[in-house]
Amino acid sequence: MKYTYEINSKNQTIDVITTGEIITEEAVAMGLKIMLKAKELKYKMVFDNRLSKNRISIGEAYCWFSTHFDNIDTELRYIPTAYIANNEDWDFYSFLECTCYNKGIPIRAFQEENAAMKWLESL
Repeated sequence: MKYTYEINSKNQTIDVITTGEIITEEAVAMGLKIMLKAKELKYKMVFDNRLSKNRISIGEAYCWFSTHFDNIDTELRYIPTAYIANNEDWDFYSFLECTCYNKGIPIRAFQEENAAMKWLESL
């Protein structure tokens, strides 16, 4: 997986674009880097994954934060995050949203950038 990110001071977001296959190890490393920066700046996050292919399992998504980040900083789970998904991976991101919502984690899945930004602005 490759990614680029931009710190967007106007919207107070960190905007990430991923390409290639998203696998656990790379997603954890990238996610930690972006979340720590977002926490420091008090910004929200946008992950545009429309150009990627998700290879993370549903089971892994279910315990994503408790497995990978809670032992580092439990506050990372509360950074509002929008995922923009392609049609092929929509079920995964929809499941991730539902699972996170049930745990009080502010993550939403979208298929359009405008809808994602509107949601983040409403918070």
